[in-house]
Amino acid sequence: MAIVTSPFVHQQRIAKGVAKASQVLSPDVVHIRYSLDEDWSGSGAVFFRILLSDQASDRAKLREVARRVSATLVNEVQPDQLGLQAYSNFRSQSEQAKLQEEAWA
Repeated sequence: MAIVTSPFVHQQRIAKGVAKASQVLSPDVVHIRYSLDEDWSGSGAVFFRILLSDQASDRAKLREVARRVSATLVNEVQPDQLGLQAYSNFRSQSEQAKLQEEAWA
């Protein structure tokens, strides 16, 4: 049986990577929240919740912004080196203002 390190062991390293990515991606990214859990296949995963400024969420810019944000997060956090799959979800400030979900605050 294989011994797998819990993703929770890596929280400090992940937090540092997220903080650095947030700085680099400002002002397009308002903040990044994350959680550690298993994905649909039972593998360790980090789930990023990325709150974008309304300007960055503009339809004409969204694809480029999402690509850049995801690439920066993977580069800074390096989830693959931690044995984690990375998943990114995006939301605009105005969408969050309507939904008021605590996990995105």
